[in-house]
Amino acid sequence: MSKRCLHVFHRSIIQSKCNSRLAHRNTLCQFNSSPQLRPFSSLPARIATPVTATSISSLPTFLQFARTQLRNATHRDLLRFRYSSSRRPPRRPNWLDSINGNTIFVAIIAINAGVFLLWQGAKSTYVRTGRYALIKTEQTTRDPTLWIFLRNNFLVNWENIVSGRVWTLITSCFSHQDIEHALFNGLSFYFMAPGVMQVLGNSRFLGLYFLGGIASSVTSLVWNRFYKHESISSHGASGAILATIAFYACAFPRTTFLIFFVIPCPAWAFLPGILAFDVYRSVTDARTTTDTAGHVGGMLSGIGFFLWRVALRR
Repeated sequence: MSKRCLHVFHRSIIQSKCNSRLAHRNTLCQFNSSPQLRPFSSLPARIATPVTATSISSLPTFLQFARTQLRNATHRDLLRFRYSSSRRPPRRPNWLDSINGNTIFVAIIAINAGVFLLWQGAKSTYVRTGRYALIKTEQTTRDPTLWIFLRNNFLVNWENIVSGRVWTLITSCFSHQDIEHALFNGLSFYFMAPGVMQVLGNSRFLGLYFLGGIASSVTSLVWNRFYKHESISSHGASGAILATIAFYACAFPRTTFLIFFVIPCPAWAFLPGILAFDVYRSVTDARTTTDTAGHVGGMLSGIGFFLWRVALRR
């Protein structure tokens, strides 16, 4: 009787152990068959190891990590582009923007100064007398090499454009013959360029600067050719500098400008005032050596650049 009871007792223990193992196996099968817990082939090997009883409690945390952090790590740029308020993705860094802004600032001033010194050298080696004399003197030297080079490459006029020297639309923006013209434009550039460069960056600032110079040259050519019917040569950085001033005045209309570096004037009044003044001088054909038509073209290009930037943000 005791042997039979002992045999029944051992049999019940073995059967209970088998039932517990079978229940645990069914639990694992149901857990692995869940559609939300399929193994990720891209996960590390330590995450894809078989599930044990100790890791079941950490599964909700792992699922939250897989649904948020892993997806953000691979789809962050796409989500930003799709749900961002702007229409365009973030602009890639340009090699010009990686350069120190002071380097570009000093380089533009140095180029203008270098061309100015070349003009002074041309005047000293080739002096013409008569109606179009640059320096009225009886002593005349005849070495026109440098003078002709500067005339053909750093003055914008109808003859140069027809001859195919279209680069004068840009090179004339770095050309100054008179010391007063060079100093006034240099001081204006010194005070205005750094602020605009900080707002736009190096590459966009150069785009605005060259846009203003080209627009100024084209406006001067068209105005003098088809309105005044005169062949006038123009040069100077006034158009490019006025483009930067016009952009800054549109971006910050409440800032204060100093007219002739003395008279304070708000930007919202300065820009329309100087634009109307140059338009009036261009139309009335005032006898002056200042190319006011080029000034108008430079300011209009700066205003257009600002409106283009505003349109991109909408």
